[in-house]
Amino acid sequence: MRILILIILFISTLATVGQSIDVENEKIKGIEKLTVKSFNGCCSKKGYRAVYYFDDEGNAIKSMNYYKRKHLATYVYKYGADGLLVEKIQTFDINNKDRIDSTRYDYNYDSNNRVISKTEFFGKWCVDQKYEDFDSSNNSQTVIRSFNNSTTITKRKFDSQNRIVHIQRFENDSLDFEEEIRYNEFNDKIYSYIPTLLDKETGKMVILIGGNRHSVTESFEYKYDSKSRWVEKYVIFDNRKVLLEKRDYK
Repeated sequence: MRILILIILFISTLATVGQSIDVENEKIKGIEKLTVKSFNGCCSKKGYRAVYYFDDEGNAIKSMNYYKRKHLATYVYKYGADGLLVEKIQTFDINNKDRIDSTRYDYNYDSNNRVISKTEFFGKWCVDQKYEDFDSSNNSQTVIRSFNNSTTITKRKFDSQNRIVHIQRFENDSLDFEEEIRYNEFNDKIYSYIPTLLDKETGKMVILIGGNRHSVTESFEYKYDSKSRWVEKYVIFDNRKVLLEKRDYK
């Protein structure tokens, strides 16, 4: 079963290269279409692009991924009355044959109308996430995720603008991921430090399959349009400045 799960994740990784939009949380109003082009991601080559289509509320309702002229995958997103994502239908083009996967999301709320749990159903599997330890701004500071007999606990810290600035993830009481994050005035990430990627023996970064990191410490720069939306994103590491993505809003 573990091998099958890894195969599914690998296929998904290939199809989602270039997808930088967080469809669950990122809403972009006032546009109908967004094209994202990837250039120098660690596991991608120039030629990957994703095209998103939006409704009047700024929700992505469909996206299509390509590598050069080859179509890789199509996604359809459905939302509930409260605007939360309730279903994602993925169609992968593998050797000119379609593979269709559907993911469904169920939510539970507390008396303050805060999401306290989310269950993700895909195939024969499900992922349970519980949200606990809410701060004064109703941000969940503890997320407990259970999948395939494995449980991880993520601790999150937020700044005064409700942006995540520090993450720690534990599995079996062992810290396996940590990140420090900073933002600019447009709420775009400009700094990321992940000390858990550093191999203590070699002093070099651990390379992860499907990862998108160039370095343990990365800074980011952006170019913006007249509406303060970024149109170019660069990563800075080891005295290098590399173009990552371009966005075209329609």
